Amino acid sequence: MAIYLVGRVLGGLVTLFCVSALAFFATALAPGNPAAVLLGNLATPERIAAVTHEMGLDQPLPVRYAIWLRHTVTGNLGTSNLSFKPVNDLILAALPPTLELAILSLLLVVVVAIPMGLVLAQGRDRWWARPLSGLVTLGISVPGFWVGLLLIVLFSVTFKLLPSGGYIAPARSLSGNARAMVLPVLTLAIYLIPALVRFVRVTAATVLREDYVDTARAKGVGNAGILLRHVAPNTLITTITYIGLQLGVLISGAIVVEIIFSIPGLGRLGMNAVLNRDYPVIQGVVLVAAAGYVIVNLAIDLAYSMIDPRIRTR
Repeated sequence: MAIYLVGRVLGGLVTLFCVSALAFFATALAPGNPAAVLLGNLATPERIAAVTHEMGLDQPLPVRYAIWLRHTVTGNLGTSNLSFKPVNDLILAALPPTLELAILSLLLVVVVAIPMGLVLAQGRDRWWARPLSGLVTLGISVPGFWVGLLLIVLFSVTFKLLPSGGYIAPARSLSGNARAMVLPVLTLAIYLIPALVRFVRVTAATVLREDYVDTARAKGVGNAGILLRHVAPNTLITTITYIGLQLGVLISGAIVVEIIFSIPGLGRLGMNAVLNRDYPVIQGVVLVAAAGYVIVNLAIDLAYSMIDPRIRTR
């Protein structure tokens, strides 16, 4: 078990190193000069050259990467080229809305998708299975941003029940936070639920064809007992793994949702940084998102090893 954990941690560190190099060199090689963007209408060749030297952008790329990596390892992600604020402070301010959106959406996805997938697998020959499967296919085909806009038109513009955007911290107003998060959470969950439903349905259908399920039926176990005692536990391992793989989709979907609903989270912070060529913020957001992905997948690997004891002996 210890060897397994050490291997996963080392793999996560290697992933973070590769992501840091990719984020740094991709932004550094992007067209445009942050110094020119920073100076705006005051930009002249002399001023651009001076600001470029002051920002250290005239140094070779490997030297700049080594300096940035040394600071990053110590927890210093640099200073924003646009606001001149520490990137750490900007990310810490944007992290709570993103975490709230991601956690609530993931909980809703798990609560809805897993039971729905199990029921569809068990009742695949029932009259309601085909239209429900069609609804799942429709959900996969519909873009997430379109769902968000449709929800805004329906619940904010037409019925005026919920706000169309913005974010209120829970400490400021719990009810206001709940109202503001309903539509973003629904949008992101609707974007993720259909794929998980299909995965659980296929996995559960495979389990239902196993011999031990037929034995349970022969002993008189009902459909509910088969689902709860045999099918659900044996689909849990692969489902947890699939959820971990979908974290990247969750992060990308959260970026779109934050932009649509004007949520001041990491996605919106990163998008504004891209538009303004604020390289330190871009690199910091990418690195933090990758670190979150690695940490959550490590937790999923731990849960995987606890559920399946065979993993511990590898």
